[in-house]
Amino acid sequence: MLEPGEIPEIEPNIRVGIILPEDERVNISIELPADQDYLLVDTNSKLRKLKKGKLLNFRIDNEQCFLDRENSSLIKSTGFKIVPVSDDYKMKKKAGVKVKNVVSGRSFHWKKNIDVNLTGSIEIIPHINNIILINELPLEEYLMCVATSEMGITCPDALLESQTIIARSWILANVEQKHRHLGMDVCNDDCCQRYQGTNNLSQQSTQGARNTFGQVLIYENSICDTRYSKSCGGVLESFNNVWNGASKPYLKPIPDAPADFNNSNLPLNTENKVNGWITSEPETFCSPHYIPEEELIQYLGSIDKAGRYFRWEFHYTQEELTALLNKKCALKAEKIIAIKPVKRGYSGRLIKLRIEYLKNGQRQAKLIEDQYRIRECFHESFLYSSAFIVEPDSGSIPPTGFTLKGAGWGHGVGYCQIGALGMALHDYSTEDILSHYYPGAKLIKIY
Repeated sequence: MLEPGEIPEIEPNIRVGIILPEDERVNISIELPADQDYLLVDTNSKLRKLKKGKLLNFRIDNEQCFLDRENSSLIKSTGFKIVPVSDDYKMKKKAGVKVKNVVSGRSFHWKKNIDVNLTGSIEIIPHINNIILINELPLEEYLMCVATSEMGITCPDALLESQTIIARSWILANVEQKHRHLGMDVCNDDCCQRYQGTNNLSQQSTQGARNTFGQVLIYENSICDTRYSKSCGGVLESFNNVWNGASKPYLKPIPDAPADFNNSNLPLNTENKVNGWITSEPETFCSPHYIPEEELIQYLGSIDKAGRYFRWEFHYTQEELTALLNKKCALKAEKIIAIKPVKRGYSGRLIKLRIEYLKNGQRQAKLIEDQYRIRECFHESFLYSSAFIVEPDSGSIPPTGFTLKGAGWGHGVGYCQIGALGMALHDYSTEDILSHYYPGAKLIKIY
């Protein structure tokens, strides 16, 4: 596993969690490829050659793993590995073993199950009453797959190369370590960064990793914590408004626009300016001026949905919003009276808001803090971003409903993927994109 703070001098292997405890899986089906040999290794190091093209069904019972076999006895172990006989395989689309029904988009509105093809080795381990599955593989193979898991295969080279460099920098900076207790460096999903194996591997993403092999962003002798999101909505957010800890000099709250960009609503330091910003379409890199919304879906990852990413809106009836906030925030409210901003970040993202409501006929209020928690509360699964305004229906108090109008998708810190796409489509180079989103950072080859 990766070690915090270390800058590797040779390409490391990494461990990626594909199936996690929260997926609550008790069985897994894995299909072997027809063109590659694999071995099955149990915890006693016993080796069994596996038949090409075979479907393997694993299940857990009483913290033991079982491999079901047709017309033969079960194989039981406290864990299994599926290991390629040779590492001399070709990286190509859908190479490797196929793991069936893997969750993608855990806890988000785009959640679905997909099959994923994985190179490297596969580890199947009991975890209490569930199974976890870990994919161990060389970092550069992983990165070839991340670029076209996060974004689409039709993206221009500058987008794929810059996405690969920041994905490499982020994982090697190794700051969050959310899954280290499970023996994983990262997971396969949006809480870390998307990895759908070789499902969407392309010649361009493979070449993007090779062209940037071993390159990372460095600031003051440390690998940069290169955060990124789908769309900032026009202004990059400050690190410390989203996560605990000091601000980072290379993650600045700046307009996602050329250096000479000017807009009368900036800085977003009043509610009037936030309203003016969110209800307009300024000419920023992630705006429809650089990439029209109707063309955007062809460049996005396979999990993303067609929709409005730069500006969006939807309406809740009084009954819908009351039920949602009662469920998410345990208000026990009879009606919602108002949603009022208390504190916003530089990008207009809400960091604190106050919900005013009626309970037992009395007016009460609840403060919701943290942009992530706000996004949890205001959507059945997860709100696109916390950069939004709330317009109550006119005519009555409490209102009959509320319209949410918002900007961007995600936390908005660092690299804006749609903004980077807009830059790449307008002939900005890989280096231009990186210096825009991480000002002051240096691009260095470490291995």
